[in-house]
Amino acid sequence: MVHTHGWVRRKVKNSDKWVRRWLEVNKHVLYSYQSCPADMPSARVMNMLDLRKTRTIDVVDGEEGLFVIVPQSADDAHPGYLMKAESRESALAWVAGLNAARDREIEKSGVGAARRPERGCCSLCFGSKRAPERDPLVQY
Repeated sequence: MVHTHGWVRRKVKNSDKWVRRWLEVNKHVLYSYQSCPADMPSARVMNMLDLRKTRTIDVVDGEEGLFVIVPQSADDAHPGYLMKAESRESALAWVAGLNAARDREIEKSGVGAARRPERGCCSLCFGSKRAPERDPLVQY
């Protein structure tokens, strides 16, 4: 089983807080929402991350349900985005789904994993935006 959409908790930077987020993969982009766009069509995109420009997506050992998404950065010092799934099995499913989506899109686009982004460390976009037009969700 792999996940490409669903609820997780995301660690708030420089805080002990966790926030609930709906994650959804559409092609090569991981979108993060405060609410599920299927339930609330006016859901706003909180963050976007180009999966082709990630260094690693992996489970965190020793912590139940934790996984981390580490984007490429010029100095390879980005600490990554810490996520928490309901269980270790769910975290493993997220990691499998995100890595499969990334690998598939890298293969289709020809963007190499070793290639560095031209600006910044990632394609993360903070702010209030309308949800993008989405392809139908596909469970892999």
